[in-house]
Amino acid sequence: MPSKAKIPNLSVALTALLLIAQTMLFTVSNTVEAASAADPLERGLNAYYAGDYKAAYNLTIPLASHGNAAAQNLLGMMYELGKGVPQNLAQSVAYYRKAAEQGDMYAQYNLAVSYDTGNGLPQNFREAVRWLRRAADQGGDFAQYNLGVMYEEGRGVKKDFKQAAQWYQQAAKSGHKQAQNNLGWLYETGQGVPQSLINAYAWFNAAAVQGFTVAAQKRDVIRSSLTKQQLRQAETLAQRVVKESSVLAGR
Repeated sequence: MPSKAKIPNLSVALTALLLIAQTMLFTVSNTVEAASAADPLERGLNAYYAGDYKAAYNLTIPLASHGNAAAQNLLGMMYELGKGVPQNLAQSVAYYRKAAEQGDMYAQYNLAVSYDTGNGLPQNFREAVRWLRRAADQGGDFAQYNLGVMYEEGRGVKKDFKQAAQWYQQAAKSGHKQAQNNLGWLYETGQGVPQSLINAYAWFNAAAVQGFTVAAQKRDVIRSSLTKQQLRQAETLAQRVVKESSVLAGR
């Protein structure tokens, strides 16, 4: 059976995702003047990224107390990482839950990760899947990818390669390179989707274009096994996949 790139555990990407999620929501100002004119949450984020965690906390806590979901999610991160406050995983989870129940996609993902890893509350894979699904249904490619992982591994749900492929495909179309790689592997092995080396080539290539080394290696191995006609079809499909996923990802 062809080898598959290791799938990162949900917890591996937690910190990086939190930072990405916040920068997607707000543009961090580069000048003191811009920061002073910004709303309190943006000022809190500016302080956080500048390493002034105490100021970030003082700016964020009133907003969170008044129900601002983005502020609650940020406080959850601060308590989880011990930035500006003593590390307190239970408090982190409490803030993630408040924001998640208001529909904040990033908090829903972070709460799912907490359930998956058992940080701050008892480990519960089913609850992890439930919150991942809520974030995935809002279009979060990071949640869609990890939901695919849960279905592929049978964590919190019955193992289901077809469901895994569907979630990987949604994330892959948005440009998620790990999802693109995993979808390529499913097409190569015919698990959850009809086996197709042409489709496998296209998705491995999409991940390779984004610098995913293992996917580039898999693409090149498949290339050597295709006929000239198949390779032309694969290259055409690969170009379309890269173009469409780049547009959806805003690149």
